[in-house]
Amino acid sequence: MKQVRDLSGELPVGAIEGLQPLAVLVIAALRGWNRGGAGAALVALRARMSEGQAAAAMAAMCDLAGILGTARRRPLACHAPQCPCVGADEAAFARFVQEAALGEREDALLLASLMVDGPAIVCLTRAAQRFGLQLHRATLRDTAALTVVAPAGTTLH
Repeated sequence: MKQVRDLSGELPVGAIEGLQPLAVLVIAALRGWNRGGAGAALVALRARMSEGQAAAAMAAMCDLAGILGTARRRPLACHAPQCPCVGADEAAFARFVQEAALGEREDALLLASLMVDGPAIVCLTRAAQRFGLQLHRATLRDTAALTVVAPAGTTLH
């Protein structure tokens, strides 16, 4: 006999402040899409990226959302846009996009299998890779902009 468990996708599993920048961007876009569609997701991306980066990421996200819309096992649950918590579905989706973007194909395919039916796994992973790479480029630029190179001979304490 199975025990009845309430394991909703909204169950908090972490905090935004502890995530890597790529995962934060993925969750912001997902929450925007969940609350207000493509327009809200684009606003969330524009707040953290340049206009060109946001447009490129949005094109990839539309492909990703299109596949999820037709082949998903169930809707992904999201917290409110400003919520400091990370839900289970959000964490899994962010991890999926991150693995796809950073070249961990087998892990990404495994995570995709939790979200969509079999025939859509590869297509979803490819779309996630394109989406994640756009976000990853933006986070790399932000990190590079924050890095300060000290002149030679400077002592840092």
